[in-house]
Amino acid sequence: MEQVDVIVTERCGVAASKESTTAMTDVEQQQPLADGDAMLKCFSPLLSSMNMFGLYFTQASRHIQDASAPTSEAKDSQVPRKWTAGRIYALVIVVVAWLNTVRTLSAFEKRDKFGLVLFVKLASVAGGLFSALQHTACFVACQTGNLDRVFLDARLPKSDVARYRRLAVIHTIVCWVFLLAGSSTFVFSMFVGDSVSDLSMKIFDVNFLVSHQLFIVVEVINGLTFILTEYTWFFSHSVNYMITSVLCDQFRALNEDFNRAVGYGGEFRGSIRESRRRHQELSQSVQNTDRFMMISNTAGICCPIMNVILILYCALFFRDETIGQGEFSAITYVYWLASTLVGLTLTACQGVAVNHAVRIAGNLLIRRTSYFVH
Repeated sequence: MEQVDVIVTERCGVAASKESTTAMTDVEQQQPLADGDAMLKCFSPLLSSMNMFGLYFTQASRHIQDASAPTSEAKDSQVPRKWTAGRIYALVIVVVAWLNTVRTLSAFEKRDKFGLVLFVKLASVAGGLFSALQHTACFVACQTGNLDRVFLDARLPKSDVARYRRLAVIHTIVCWVFLLAGSSTFVFSMFVGDSVSDLSMKIFDVNFLVSHQLFIVVEVINGLTFILTEYTWFFSHSVNYMITSVLCDQFRALNEDFNRAVGYGGEFRGSIRESRRRHQELSQSVQNTDRFMMISNTAGICCPIMNVILILYCALFFRDETIGQGEFSAITYVYWLASTLVGLTLTACQGVAVNHAVRIAGNLLIRRTSYFVH
């Protein structure tokens, strides 16, 4: 971005203070801004779907917070958070996810040797750990209210609300389609005796010689944990994408307003204090988001990297036991690898996008403010 020589028209602190209370940017004058409730409601299809497996719940004190008031966090903390049904259900799912991780860790034995079964056990641990960490991140986001606060504090034109509503519906449909397709594939592999399903039995030393009842129990547990992991994978990435888009759009709007306030002659026709206030609010939103997304990003990077290494190693050095078993087995491993790489790429790109938007907005504001100081 080229540096523009700017002549600031505000010459004294009194004039700047007066202008900061009355001046509005061109975008605010031309396009009405949507309130926080409207932004939150447009994501209701996605958030309602996340409710089914405990990835989202609402707090009773959410409606009283005022994003414009400096004591909004204090007011919100003074209201007791009741143990609603959604909150209890989400906590139960978190406990179940961590118990499943412990279950996968219990599969390791002293007699385990370097081979395909050991790698499948490691992959199951990575999948269980990913699901548990993502559920923990979502629970923290809802418990602290930071997930709702990101949308409630968003100030975007009303035209963006309609766009986000369409995007939320599209994401919800795509997530459910992929979830149903993946679940159907796993259930089908159990009935046809595919090698992938056989390996899931070998993880816990369960074979076809055991009682039929025990075999069904283990199959049901494996199926439910698989669905839980897939569900968490799709919807956690979708809501993280929405959060990243909302934050980046707000930083992009701030940059455009700042550049638009610079006249052809280089004079600054806006309010420095108003721009700094908007930047501080956006920075606070990023900090609130980082409090739970650091857990999500850790799970979204470490676990997929581990799975990519395991999948590639098994496909290359244990070809006969994996992709060489048949077309269905090959498609399963290719889908597994592709979905893992997509999730890893999305997590990395989301962090890069937010950091890039914050850096540009910060540098632009510092450069413009320096003219005001001098």
